[in-house]
Amino acid sequence: MRELLAVEGALTPLSSKTHITYQLYIPEGIDNLEIDFAYDPKTMDDKETSKPLIEEAIRKYVAPALQEIYLPQWEKFHPLQNLLTLSVDDPDGFRGSAHRHPNHQRHVLSPQTASPGFFAGKVAEGVWKVTISVHCVVTPECRYRLRIWEGGENHEMASV
Repeated sequence: MRELLAVEGALTPLSSKTHITYQLYIPEGIDNLEIDFAYDPKTMDDKETSKPLIEEAIRKYVAPALQEIYLPQWEKFHPLQNLLTLSVDDPDGFRGSAHRHPNHQRHVLSPQTASPGFFAGKVAEGVWKVTISVHCVVTPECRYRLRIWEGGENHEMASV
């Protein structure tokens, strides 16, 4: 099991609606890739901090005629959630994406099979790109971890 990429980072609400792309060189002879991606925290549990953010979103995104209905029910939108997703490009182009809500995901790419959202196929030699799409960070800080390694032949299909 050879580690090919291991990165960590911290994001703030200013990071929302951005992308972070990591490039890595995959050498010849690798049959399977395994990707582990996690971020924390998933939710903002503090109601007092959440309330003005939820009210602001209602005023911004809900039709004025309906705001009077939604504003008193702001707690239905609690807790707010951070959302980061993952996309992968191999040397030939788009290999797939995992636009899922769980904040811990494990994925497998191999010639025979791939986790849902990804395409099975040869793990080609060359420069691969892994993009973290930072859809929304609502907590003061959100830490992420991305690890990619050469998988073994008896890999377990993962799509958490």
